[in-house]
Amino acid sequence: MKKILAAAMAALVIVLVMAAVAPAEENDAHPPEDAVKRLEESIDEVLYILKNKDLTTEEQKERIEAVIDPVFNYGLIARLSLGPRNWRQLDREQRDIFVERFVRRLKDSYFENIAMVQGDAETRVEIREKSAQDNRVHVPIRASMKDSSVDMLYKFHLDGDEGWRVYDVEISGVSIVASYRSQFNEVMRDLSVEEMLEQLKTMEVPEIENQQ
Repeated sequence: MKKILAAAMAALVIVLVMAAVAPAEENDAHPPEDAVKRLEESIDEVLYILKNKDLTTEEQKERIEAVIDPVFNYGLIARLSLGPRNWRQLDREQRDIFVERFVRRLKDSYFENIAMVQGDAETRVEIREKSAQDNRVHVPIRASMKDSSVDMLYKFHLDGDEGWRVYDVEISGVSIVASYRSQFNEVMRDLSVEEMLEQLKTMEVPEIENQQ
């Protein structure tokens, strides 16, 4: 499972309350095709970095973060993953801590798996036909590595001047955000906010079934 998740993550991972959507007229400046182009360019850059054997692991990590950070709305991902009811229990300082630790954990989980696909010439990503409605765009892809593949769905929203940004990712039909929210709902039934924030340091990416 880790191997397939790693291949999917190498195609860009990691990845929300729906943000206040931008006015419809902004679509003229940011057509839905821009979301597809942004994802495609980011995936190409990530795979190029992974296959560059001249870079150390730490150099790869830094370069990949620079590529994916503008594409993902991490603050939004964190809020939706925690859920509105749980989010309201946190004060401003706790929210800042939560977002920081949640985002760090997402990135760490990604890079823990990165060695599995490092330099793998067989890693392939196929971007399929997008769907667009109002100020949201869904872009499906299939990520393949050797004899395994996984279908993913990147969900974009229009984030003002930032353009199209990812607010959720589905892996094999399962939302990463929904999976995390389920975890947090369970955790918050038994733990205080401070205990949850402490546990967040070691929380793992939810297990999601993959396809062959």
